[in-house]
Amino acid sequence: MANIRVSEISIKNFRAIKDSTIDLQQDTILLGKNNIGKTSLLDAFQSFAYGLKISDINLALLISIMKNKDDPNKTLSNQCVEFSITYHWEELGFDYWSLLSNISNSGNTKILIRYTIPQENYAQLKQVKNVNEIIELFKKEISIGSVDDFKVNRQTPLPANTKLSKYMPLPKSNIDDLKPGELLLCTIKAFRFVDSGKTDSENVTANQFSAQVFNLLSDNAEVTRVFSNVQKQVDQDVAKKLDPFQTELKKFAYPQNPKNPLKAILTIDEWLANPKVRISQTFKDLIGFELPLNAQGLGYQNIYNILARISAQFSKMQKLRLHNPVFFAIEEPEAFTHPQLQHIFVQQIRTFIQRQAEECQIPYQLLIISHSPEIAISAFEMNFQIVIGRRQGNFSYFINWDKVGSGNPESRNKLKKLIINYNAEMLFADKLIAYEGNAERLILTALIRKEVAPLLGERIAFIPVGTAFKKIEPAIADLRFNKVLLITDIDYKCSDKTFKIEDPCHVRTTNGNLIYLLDNPTGDSKLKQIDLTSYLNSEDAYICKKHVLIPSDGIPDPKAPSNFMIVTQGYSKLFNFWPRTLESALVFASKENFSLYKTNKLLKDDVDTIKTQSPYDLNDISGKLLTQGKADFALDSLDLIANENYRIPQYLMEGLKWLEN
Repeated sequence: MANIRVSEISIKNFRAIKDSTIDLQQDTILLGKNNIGKTSLLDAFQSFAYGLKISDINLALLISIMKNKDDPNKTLSNQCVEFSITYHWEELGFDYWSLLSNISNSGNTKILIRYTIPQENYAQLKQVKNVNEIIELFKKEISIGSVDDFKVNRQTPLPANTKLSKYMPLPKSNIDDLKPGELLLCTIKAFRFVDSGKTDSENVTANQFSAQVFNLLSDNAEVTRVFSNVQKQVDQDVAKKLDPFQTELKKFAYPQNPKNPLKAILTIDEWLANPKVRISQTFKDLIGFELPLNAQGLGYQNIYNILARISAQFSKMQKLRLHNPVFFAIEEPEAFTHPQLQHIFVQQIRTFIQRQAEECQIPYQLLIISHSPEIAISAFEMNFQIVIGRRQGNFSYFINWDKVGSGNPESRNKLKKLIINYNAEMLFADKLIAYEGNAERLILTALIRKEVAPLLGERIAFIPVGTAFKKIEPAIADLRFNKVLLITDIDYKCSDKTFKIEDPCHVRTTNGNLIYLLDNPTGDSKLKQIDLTSYLNSEDAYICKKHVLIPSDGIPDPKAPSNFMIVTQGYSKLFNFWPRTLESALVFASKENFSLYKTNKLLKDDVDTIKTQSPYDLNDISGKLLTQGKADFALDSLDLIANENYRIPQYLMEGLKWLEN
């Protein structure tokens, strides 16, 4: 059996996809929120095979072409709309020699389809008035070769009108005319409707199994014998009851042929040719009672429909003796489905397809497209190839997980742990809050709801990073968040092991996150002490610093807006001391806060005396400030935050306001 697998897809200037390369394995899951171009990826197969529409061309490119049409060289010298697909193949049979790139048992072949406006059309471009006229000026080019051929520009051109069914997977509405050597794209979308008529989910799903049941029974002599006996019994005992009806039918026979009138025949024998099944839940103690599929809930109906579609595809191909490679693309299997069932689906689907593919001797590849965090977690757990779709500005990007983190496995693995154990939502979020400890996470949502509620309407995620954000920074940068806010504590220490700042030159912090307060945050992430002298001398109400996180495949742009901010505690002139952690910052953010915490007995009895005589001692959180642990304090703070007199520490406000804008 030939083994043909798509190993890479590359797209340029197709719809919102500016320039992305996707690595695929036997089983791949593509993750991304709505409207980032996941479905466009599948549409690209058909669009590039049969001809682009004006709506398929990237908007930024169209605008640039129209804006500079009088000077085409300014825009078009290196611009194109492009789709390439690379295959890894082994043991290619004769029918698939169109993909043979070298005389070998295995190899890699690339197909490139490119649309450009050639120079001979520049004069016509200058006359264009309506953007829809541009599509006629594009020229289609197709080329094929090994990966090495393309590296040295030695690929072979193909005629622009080449039928591409043997060069790329394409959808077929009817596989009866599928020819050997052609590649098949089978897309399965979420089952989105339930109706009481003939198109309801129960009948549609059950009918998908007909071909499979036929394959199971058609060659079984015992089954044929049983149904033959049933037909005889029906003819003897039931058919004669149709005599009155048969008499009526004779009245409609041609007078010239009264011996051969129309006749009603019970078609039990036809069940073997087109068997019907129903999917229902039965009960041992209730003989004859069933609950049909449409009584099982929409999630089960969707999953059963997906399985039925896959089984039907294999059964039809087996019946037609077809062994063409099939690229299965399942879109949003999580529709209507409980998170637990989503996990089960991902855990089982690979084995389900693999077993049938091996029985039918059909090469296959699986791509699941999803916007579910539960699917994401299962994808990591089941070691699927993972691709993450992201939207940044007007452009969509597809990010290969195994390349996240600038090739830094440690950064990628640490982020993977956070995704699996804390928050897979971050893969779908536009903005990210990285926080230091559990107390921050408990109260952050309450603070946002109080002062910057619109943030909750955005796709925002939270992850704990301790004091080691630097270790996951490369992976975070590659995920292309619109903004990343790092909230951390200043955690300063004085040389005399007290919290009183008498000489700023003798104050240091071991919080590695604060390396981002430096002008060049690319320093040693294992730095043991960071000099805070300049900040402590200024006695600002808050401390923050902005930077630009650059993806590993990005180009530094000095004009790029800051997409990363770190915030930490500043000096409190109101209480004449510097809070060093979240807890003291919350309590001393205002006189009203202090009063609320004291009234609710969350502060120690002698806190007023210490506040007056030695305020810096109040940074001894557990010893001299709080009456309970940090987690309990954070929980009780949730009630106080809702109070109209409660004030949020300024460093948190500055960070959240920046994140909102």
